[in-house]
Amino acid sequence: MITNSSGQPARTGAWKAWLDGRGRTTTHTLAQTVTLPAGCTAATLAFWLHIDTAETTRTTAYDRLAVRLGTTTLASWSNLDAAAGYLQRTLDVGGYAGQTVTLTFTGTEDSSLQTSFVVDDVTLQVG
Repeated sequence: MITNSSGQPARTGAWKAWLDGRGRTTTHTLAQTVTLPAGCTAATLAFWLHIDTAETTRTTAYDRLAVRLGTTTLASWSNLDAAAGYLQRTLDVGGYAGQTVTLTFTGTEDSSLQTSFVVDDVTLQVG
């Protein structure tokens, strides 16, 4: 899932996380434990996301990417959110100050027609 494959280009550099994109039932999960410092007044998770799909529907979410911090789903996207290029996503995670939690990106794909979720340049900014 962490790859420098040219099949889906990175936003910057050569390496990115490429979840799903197989065109068959697939679940990919990336996880990293993070500690948000106690006493920080603000915290933002930011990353760049590219969604590429072969799905033709404009109404049914067959394939999904969920971003979780601990057991809380912060946001999710689907094949319906496909777009050309990368879009920056920012999520407020200030409520986790003083905690060590697991940040998880989970992509799930149904049994046909690929959707690729490509994640690059993930940052956690605290203030």
